[in-house]
Amino acid sequence: MANVQHSALTGSDLHEPKGVASATAGKVYISNGSGSGAWTSAGEIITGYIEDVSTAEVVHVPMPFAGTISKVITVLEGAITNADATITVKNASAASMGTLTITQSGSAAGDVDTLSPSTNKTVTANSFITVETNGGSTTHKKLRFAVVLDKS
Repeated sequence: MANVQHSALTGSDLHEPKGVASATAGKVYISNGSGSGAWTSAGEIITGYIEDVSTAEVVHVPMPFAGTISKVITVLEGAITNADATITVKNASAASMGTLTITQSGSAAGDVDTLSPSTNKTVTANSFITVETNGGSTTHKKLRFAVVLDKS
C-alpha cells in the first residue's frame, strides 16, 4: 500500500469530518484552531431597528427557526437626552427575556449594549419576539439591534 499524505487526497478519497455519523441534524462542525473542533448548533443573526428610541414603540421580529435566543445587541445612532431608554425583549407569549438600559448620560452614536437572556429565551419556528422601547428619553434617534438565534 502506498504512503499517501492526507493533504494529497482528492475526490472520492476524502472523508466526512470526524463524528459525522453521530452528529445531530442541523449541527455544524466548528474548528477550534488546535486541530480539533466540535459539532454545534448553527446560529442565525436577525437584525432590525426601532425608528425612534425616544418614542414608545414595539417591533415584532420574525423567528424563522426554532431555537434559543443567546444574545441581543443594540447600537445607538446618536445621543439621546433627558432620561435613559429601557428596551425590553419578549417572547411570543409576552414573557420578558430581559431589559437593556440605553443610558442617556454621555450617550453617542455607536453606543453598544447587550442582553444575554437567562429566561423565556426559547422560540418556536415561524413565531416572533418583540423588542420594545419605553420612550423614556428624548431626541429622535434610531436604535439598531441584532438577535442571535441558536437553532435547535
